[in-house]
Amino acid sequence: MQKYFDKFGIKPNVGSPNNIMSLLKTIILAILSVTFTTTAQAGDFLTDFEAGKKKAAAEKKCMLVKFTGSDWCPPCIKLDKEVFSKPVFKSEVEKDFVVIVLDYPRKEKLPAAQTKANKEVAKKYKLRSYPTVMLMDSQGKVFKSISGYSGGGVEPYLKTLKSSLRARKFQ
Repeated sequence: MQKYFDKFGIKPNVGSPNNIMSLLKTIILAILSVTFTTTAQAGDFLTDFEAGKKKAAAEKKCMLVKFTGSDWCPPCIKLDKEVFSKPVFKSEVEKDFVVIVLDYPRKEKLPAAQTKANKEVAKKYKLRSYPTVMLMDSQGKVFKSISGYSGGGVEPYLKTLKSSLRARKFQ
């Protein structure tokens, strides 16, 4: 590295306050970018079940609750990549549902309160596998549960959701 400094006449002063502040700013920006990237990976969907219930009741919509292991579950990762991360999915699904993504990561740590709340929801609905997508009314009553994901993409997934919603309306 010194060779390049000499070539261009740069005299680094690593210990100067300006360089330390610059380094701190870079580190802070890196941390913030990772934080916002993680939030965006949830597709900007809600991550709080109770807030989702309130929103669903206020908007007179059903809820779509996705239980996922975003950093360890291969079918969960595939479902997110092929379906939930697609703009067409978000725009279509939000016409009828309030979408809530409850994550159960193993590598990345969630805030303690969110981890606790997510575990309580999983226990209440007797979650057995990941990914599981539950369609519920605004009170939290499940009318359809979809476990696993083997592929297919957005269109077939939306078709399944819409047919489940239609079937519920005729019950």
